[in-house]
Amino acid sequence: MHAGRAGRRDPTLEIESPVDPASHRRQTREAYDRLAAVWSATTDTGPFNGFLERPVVRALVPRPLAGLTVLDAGCGSGAQCEWLLDQGADVVGIDLSPAMVEESRRRCAGRGRLLVADLAHPLPLEPRSVDGITCSLALHYLRDWDVPLRSFASSLRPGGWIVISLDHPFAPRLAHQRGGYLDIELVSDTWTKAGVEVTQRFWRRPLAETMDAFADAGLVIERVAEPRPSSEALARFPLELGPLVGSPSFIVYRLRLAA
Repeated sequence: MHAGRAGRRDPTLEIESPVDPASHRRQTREAYDRLAAVWSATTDTGPFNGFLERPVVRALVPRPLAGLTVLDAGCGSGAQCEWLLDQGADVVGIDLSPAMVEESRRRCAGRGRLLVADLAHPLPLEPRSVDGITCSLALHYLRDWDVPLRSFASSLRPGGWIVISLDHPFAPRLAHQRGGYLDIELVSDTWTKAGVEVTQRFWRRPLAETMDAFADAGLVIERVAEPRPSSEALARFPLELGPLVGSPSFIVYRLRLAA
């Protein structure tokens, strides 16, 4: 169980006690391995990734990128890596799923450095070796953020930035969610992509826990954005995105190293 900070109740709701981190990461990896072949086709122009989350992540990435080194942590099948490369960045992409990394390599056609790596372990990067980091919907698969956030902070050059997207803590409750807003809870959601069905488990936590984790790693919040469906997205995906008007799904942070 996560140790609460002094003077505060540990908000963790134990759904399965204990949750074995290695087993959980293996299940996450295996699910994404199964999805890898269909991920780009189903998310690049899909309602939630392609039209809701990714545009806001990219809007918070500082420009210009030409000549900068950018890490994409949790790169999936390479959509963000490809975009960063097209902006002129030198890109390092990492993902837990070997199959996703292979898809990224195919998509990026030999550009960038794409590696299998686990965010639960220190990153294979030299200190002060990157100018920016993107991390799209990946951190919530980890209960403990100390290792990844400190790895991010140590790898940044002075003036560097991090753009992180997460599930919004005020997002609609999932079907099997038991805890309240103040609980840190391992929840599950089932997706079907081009006939491939997987159940993924990830952590929900309140804003205070997220902000404390950033501060503990020596990071400060520069910008916060809460994606909303555009008129174009609503016209294209009324059934999927219509219910999200006025209801948050994702939250995106831009962070800098504390002075």
